[in-house]
Amino acid sequence: MFAEWAALSFFIAWLGSFWILWFTVTGKVKPLPGDRPFSGQVMRPVVLTQLMFASFTALTSIFYVLNLMGYVYLDFQAPVGFGESSELALAAQAQRYYVLAHASVAAGMLFTMSYEDSGRYQVVTRLSSTWLFLLIASMSFVIGAGLELLGGGLFQFRIRFADLAMVASVLSLVFAIWDRHGPLIVATGLLYGANLAMAAMSGWKEELLVAIVLPLVFLYPVYRRFVTVVGPIALILFLTFVPAFNGIFRSLHWEGDMDAEEATIEAARQIVSGEVNIAARNWSFFTGRFSEIGMFVSYIEAVPDRQPHYGTQIVQQSAESLIPRVLWAEKPNTERLSMERAYETGVIDRRSSVSAKPQYVVDAYLSAGALGIFLACLLFGMAASWFSRTAERWFGGYWIGTALMYTAFFRLMWKGQAFEYMANTLFWSFVLMGLLFWAGRMAGLIMPAEQVPRPSEPPSEVTPDRFARSRSR
Repeated sequence: MFAEWAALSFFIAWLGSFWILWFTVTGKVKPLPGDRPFSGQVMRPVVLTQLMFASFTALTSIFYVLNLMGYVYLDFQAPVGFGESSELALAAQAQRYYVLAHASVAAGMLFTMSYEDSGRYQVVTRLSSTWLFLLIASMSFVIGAGLELLGGGLFQFRIRFADLAMVASVLSLVFAIWDRHGPLIVATGLLYGANLAMAAMSGWKEELLVAIVLPLVFLYPVYRRFVTVVGPIALILFLTFVPAFNGIFRSLHWEGDMDAEEATIEAARQIVSGEVNIAARNWSFFTGRFSEIGMFVSYIEAVPDRQPHYGTQIVQQSAESLIPRVLWAEKPNTERLSMERAYETGVIDRRSSVSAKPQYVVDAYLSAGALGIFLACLLFGMAASWFSRTAERWFGGYWIGTALMYTAFFRLMWKGQAFEYMANTLFWSFVLMGLLFWAGRMAGLIMPAEQVPRPSEPPSEVTPDRFARSRSR
């Protein structure tokens, strides 16, 4: 209705994503599962995955559009947008596609959101939750290191075990805090600190964001006031310093000859000493790499005017990416396949070294326009809920199922990726989760709930849900 007024159209679509979040998370459209309080199911897809997906796609675009309209932060400096009305119109069109994508993802999640079979199988162990997660973290780290030494086609499994080790280490720290076990808090805290340092030295801002977000989300069921206060502060500090830090680190380590540890120290020194214009660097980051809308605008401008929609071609390539290279030696390189779309549409030149791989929503648009976005994102939301439900059914419920397994293996669904990457990663993540379930069944560590022996006395361990209820009383 308001497409002819680009700025108004953009803001209606942008605010629409907040409306969708509020309606779904509060249970206005479909009540949330009644097996747990809201604070105890934040890690389920309809809450955290939806929030992260909407943030990475539909919400962060505000900075790009403000920049088009002549603003730097909230300071109006030049009427850039007035001279580039066509660019603003394309951005508004992209935002309308984003809110369609968000609505479709949310609808898919709600459609398959049923946890009646959560905990059908139980993990049988005498270990407390803290020790169990600490053991999982240690074993996953060792297995991941072993797979790295073996090399070959085990890359996907190695990455998944590394993610499993990181999430389990955070959970071990959180449960140690809940249990108020001093020595274990110190031990798991040191392990978390090591993971935080590794995330900082990875050069990927998403890894550092995950390392900061996870403990806050896991602590929320018990320490809600603490997380409500500390969470926004942590996010503000992240957005203030990490973009500038990350840019310096990459220039020193990725593009220069400085090793990761030295680059980390030097980047921190430049930030603290004030040598870097943090505000200018961050605004460049917010209007560029923080959001994908700038790249989406380029693809909308090219397709279908200069390049027709791809139809089922990208889906077919995604299916082919599932074939192991050991069975198909000539299998095309996934990176090259996805980058070919950037070259064919003229988004970037073939001689450029810039990566411009289309993300999930963009690939859906390239395949079939608005219909492609609706169908692909509906499937995305349904798959997210199904993976979470399956993890909870196989691994004893919410904490090992969704909080650990789903978060570690399917975190890609927080942001999405090119179709080929999504299909390959999600397929092999599910295969690995199935193998771990089968191994647990064979070892007698996972049993049907009705076959698990019931203790004669209630467990002495304080679970977060019981602790939260006792505090409320």
